[in-house]
Amino acid sequence: MSKTTGNDGRAEFNGLLVDEVLRGKEASHEMGEYNEFAVSGLFPAASEEESSSSEEKESTSKAMGLVTAVGMGAGIGGIVVGTIAALALSLTYLPAETIVGIGQAQCYFELANGSYEDIAIRLEEENGAPFQQIELERTPEENLYVASFSGLSPDSAYSLVGVDGKGREIDLGAEASFRTLPIPSYEVEVDLSSYDKEAGAYDLSFLIDNPEGYLIEARLICLSDPSLSQSAEARDEAFAFRLPTVLSSYRLELYQEGYLVGEAAFSDYEGLEILDGFPEIGFSSIFLGLSPGEIDPSRLASSLVSSARPEEELPIDPPAPDGPFLYLSSYDLTPSTDYLLRVYDASRPSFTYLSYPFRTGDVPRYEIAVDESSFDPLAGNYELTFLIDNPAGAFVVAELRCLNDPTLDGYHSFFGDSLPITLPLLYSAYRLDLFQEGYEVGSLYFSYYSPMKALSDTLEITASSFGLEVERGDVPLESLAAFLLPGQGNGDPIELEIGPLDGSSRLYLAMEGLSSGTSYTLRIVDRSRETTVYLEYSFATLTS
Repeated sequence: MSKTTGNDGRAEFNGLLVDEVLRGKEASHEMGEYNEFAVSGLFPAASEEESSSSEEKESTSKAMGLVTAVGMGAGIGGIVVGTIAALALSLTYLPAETIVGIGQAQCYFELANGSYEDIAIRLEEENGAPFQQIELERTPEENLYVASFSGLSPDSAYSLVGVDGKGREIDLGAEASFRTLPIPSYEVEVDLSSYDKEAGAYDLSFLIDNPEGYLIEARLICLSDPSLSQSAEARDEAFAFRLPTVLSSYRLELYQEGYLVGEAAFSDYEGLEILDGFPEIGFSSIFLGLSPGEIDPSRLASSLVSSARPEEELPIDPPAPDGPFLYLSSYDLTPSTDYLLRVYDASRPSFTYLSYPFRTGDVPRYEIAVDESSFDPLAGNYELTFLIDNPAGAFVVAELRCLNDPTLDGYHSFFGDSLPITLPLLYSAYRLDLFQEGYEVGSLYFSYYSPMKALSDTLEITASSFGLEVERGDVPLESLAAFLLPGQGNGDPIELEIGPLDGSSRLYLAMEGLSSGTSYTLRIVDRSRETTVYLEYSFATLTS
């Protein structure tokens, strides 16, 4: 059988057009029916020495070769053609049908002579690295299939490779690639043509330039109450919203495939404003001044929450009017703690007019120095100036404790970094304690005299007497008085005679006729002011 070409260019075998053979097959046999056949005159004859059976086998073998070459055929003029080889798989990428976005793509393909279930599409990055592999999915249209990719990078190039069920690559051609869109940025214009605050018409339109008709999600966020926010999706160039209330600011956010692609703000009211100079924040307090704007103060409530206990709302009074302004405060806060102060609508707690986060300060520790330039005991001037490192000028309370006479304790307050104090008594030890917002922030112990001291190694005790030497220190002898106090109030104080020892600053104190096995306290005081105690010493007589 020789292959020739007819006038119309179609392949012919021994003068028979292939399509005529196919038509003959269809006319003479049912689908799937194949004839046995012998071929004569189509191939070179076998040698005469070969048996007729071998000739028959050779004819059949060559006929099967024809079947493989031609495909399916039919018997005409004594020739019967069997199964013809399967047509080659054809997978064609359709760039015109493909939809490419910022981070996703739907790639369409035309498939012939194969099953889509055995084919996948591999997506490769610009550097050739595999990115995703997706199985083909059929579409309602015949021979049209799609592979959908997501999680792509914006403004990035990708190429497509077909993969068959055995992992072999199927060439899709040079145009089997695409590039994702860059993230756009839409200018937003606020259209107020339907908005009329005085008439209660709160209709707004937001205009964007979207000529390609991309699907855009618009979110109108109510900043005072997110539960009143709205959203809409459209491929248009305008989004219309009706504001739920005018007593809030709003933010419009535009999203395309989840990417923020534009935003705008709108506000048409005067809300709560923090006054200049506020807030005043300490380490346990806040004091805040507000301008009410258009808000009715009678509808306001307040809450205070700490980061340490976010589930617990701390008590705080609502802003209180004082003239044209509002004030609120709290003085029971914890130092070094984050707080959120919120002023909201009492009738709708989710509606927030003011949200103010703040942090209380750390409790300071002030170092105290003493300026003695004015102190002159000989001239009777007992003034000292205490220097405190207080650069912020915080309000500080100072307690001067007279350790020898608590009735002379005193309180002082200051804002700066110095505190002058006149000591009420020269012959005493002192402790200066500084307090800020109820917390101790500094302390200093000092004394400008030598105190009295009982010399325990000189103590002489019997069942009915005692004797003791005392180092007098700087206290003048003539101002002293000594008493012996029985323990547990078992008698009146007994005044002792003070005997100075010649040639020393020591005093000798003694008493006879005491009760045996009894506790006593020796107390030396100022003769003119018995609340000023220079020495106390306790002992007990022996048991007889």
